[in-house]
Amino acid sequence: MPKLSDIRRIVPEDYEEDFQESAEMIAGSYNEFADEIYQIVNGGLDFDNLARSLASIDITFDASGNPVGNSNISTNLSYVSMIHLGKVQNLTNGSARLTQIPFIDWTYSGNGAIKITYGIGFSAGVKYRLTLEIIK
Repeated sequence: MPKLSDIRRIVPEDYEEDFQESAEMIAGSYNEFADEIYQIVNGGLDFDNLARSLASIDITFDASGNPVGNSNISTNLSYVSMIHLGKVQNLTNGSARLTQIPFIDWTYSGNGAIKITYGIGFSAGVKYRLTLEIIK
């Protein structure tokens, strides 16, 4: 990831005396903003300020891949652009393994809510716990 070089701060004393008062008024907010941006870009990016959310849902699919029961998830995001399916745990039989790559389809319902509408790669009637990375 690229890094920002050191920022140049506004120091009122660097300006002629007639301009120091104006420079001082600008310096406060600019210097704080520049420091914050510098810190974020140079290693301060984390899960929270990337507008992502983690969610887990216990879900069962029928033989056609349709969810059985509630498949709604609240994300606290203003919009959802993609979902990464992370860990898949078989809650019915912990030693059983998936036989193909799982995939879920979903819709955004508004107000930060999504609904899983379809799943493939899951055994029918088996309860799974899906861990999802939800991205704004």
